[in-house]
Amino acid sequence: MRRIPFWLLAMITLSACESKLPLLADDSEDDGEPETETGEPGEEDVGDPPDEEEPGTTFVIDSDGPVIADCDPWAQDCPEGNKCVPYSSDGSPWNANRCVPIQGDGQPGDTCSWDGITEATDSCDASSHCWDVMDVDGQLQGVCTPFCDGTADNPICGPGTACLIANEGSITLCVATCDPIAQDCGTGFGCFWASGNFQCIFTAGEILAGEPCGYINDCAPGHLCATADVLPECNGSACCTAFCDLEEPHCGNPSTECTAFFEEGTAPPNYESVGVCVMPGS
Repeated sequence: MRRIPFWLLAMITLSACESKLPLLADDSEDDGEPETETGEPGEEDVGDPPDEEEPGTTFVIDSDGPVIADCDPWAQDCPEGNKCVPYSSDGSPWNANRCVPIQGDGQPGDTCSWDGITEATDSCDASSHCWDVMDVDGQLQGVCTPFCDGTADNPICGPGTACLIANEGSITLCVATCDPIAQDCGTGFGCFWASGNFQCIFTAGEILAGEPCGYINDCAPGHLCATADVLPECNGSACCTAFCDLEEPHCGNPSTECTAFFEEGTAPPNYESVGVCVMPGS
């Protein structure tokens, strides 16, 4: 299967990612968001939709133009019998929201069918959208994934999930959170840092530590795509490096050490021991 980029990495650092577009809670402008001990927040973009020639995964793509909003995904302000979903207004990556008819009753967590990025209709109910789509025997199938509640500044999701806000706010979905050390996502997914949380994202590559990367999920599960300035050897602007456990610190490259991912006192519950292998003092 063709490797299709999911998360475009532009100067991602070991910190809470900041979108280059200001209204994405993806990576919030809230000064209270945790940052790692290295560098300033980076930028996060996202990858290419499945096409008929080479069907693949569902992924998130960055658009250069402004979002076109026929409806508000936070308000879900469509007429009765419709819901507000992300779609492509011109065949390019997700860049807009539109009202589409509710065609099914799939509940969050149910398997669903999806009619593509332009039509954007699916078999999910009013509270969810078909996501994590793959081609199954010629049909695009995914999982009904709930819309985020709240606002872009204060998104709300259920236990075990966090709000993925991307593509200038056209995508607002509650995606499963995970443990980057245990790598506890399902088959075909890795636990990557995105939208200010560790989230299960489809793997787009198997690049190992020390090799150049351009997208968050280029790296093999258990690795982070980090800027070259925090790594001892990197033949590119960014390379993969391993996550590590601060309670049992180990890094394969002797020129790196297991460094706390979050600043002291800012790690969310259950993430206190998450580290990443970078140069000492990074």
